[in-house]
Amino acid sequence: MDIKAPWELPGLSGGLASYRYRFLAEGDSWFSIGELPPWATSNLLFELRQSSLKNDVVVNCAHQGDTLTHMVEMWHDANFTGLLDGPIQRPWDGILLSAGGNDLIDASLVPGSEPSHKRLLLLPHERPEQPSLGSDYVSETGWQLFLSYLQANIKTLIERRDHSPSHAPQLGWKAPIFLHTYHQPTVRNAPAGPLGPWLYKAVTHYQVPEPHWQLVGDELFGRLRSALLGVASDSDRVFVFDSSGAVTLAAAVPGSTGASGDWQNEIHLTPQGYRKVASALLAFIEGHMP
Repeated sequence: MDIKAPWELPGLSGGLASYRYRFLAEGDSWFSIGELPPWATSNLLFELRQSSLKNDVVVNCAHQGDTLTHMVEMWHDANFTGLLDGPIQRPWDGILLSAGGNDLIDASLVPGSEPSHKRLLLLPHERPEQPSLGSDYVSETGWQLFLSYLQANIKTLIERRDHSPSHAPQLGWKAPIFLHTYHQPTVRNAPAGPLGPWLYKAVTHYQVPEPHWQLVGDELFGRLRSALLGVASDSDRVFVFDSSGAVTLAAAVPGSTGASGDWQNEIHLTPQGYRKVASALLAFIEGHMP
């Protein structure tokens, strides 16, 4: 499978016509970079490139600047917009999306000075007297706001696909939209160069006792997994690859500060980790293509 950047398209001899399937991709750091310098790690799409399917292509609009972006900003990316439903639009055989992970991280880092319905975590005085579950640390009103945001953004993408050349009602064809869930990271002080750490900053900011750090991380990413699986729709041709359910990764050692297990840092995988996920993702995509 070839991976091309949007600016490479004008130089392709014959354009994209020679490929069997043409995918448009947008996303967060699982589709771009997860470490600085960039060559210190990999990403999910890069590992798809290692497959033997040389007659398919992904035009990847994710880039380094997307590592902390929100989905609503992704949709306005000039490259993605232009290729999906903008000035240089064209029909795509599928749309690949890596979204929700960085939004969850950003929401967990909203400072405690904000009202509880605008943040994911509760301040110490807002929690049960003796919290014992991950949910004891989560603002339910904040989670509902986040969930509504996630669902609204996916709906927006579906609507844009349906008003683009990638939807041909006369042929009964809608380009499938593929998303993925995320594995639950080990909460630890393992940054990516000058970036991060992420969950570690959140739990320390909200004064979560260290023995409960992982409870909180598992709760948040478990909820995100359920939320992403919940947007799957056969009628809308939205398919969600349950990465965390289909692929077993080696967890990072608690307290480690660098690469550990299949994790390069706190929230990004090593090349080996991405390779494990990519292999299963490729089979999932193939299973939903004609």
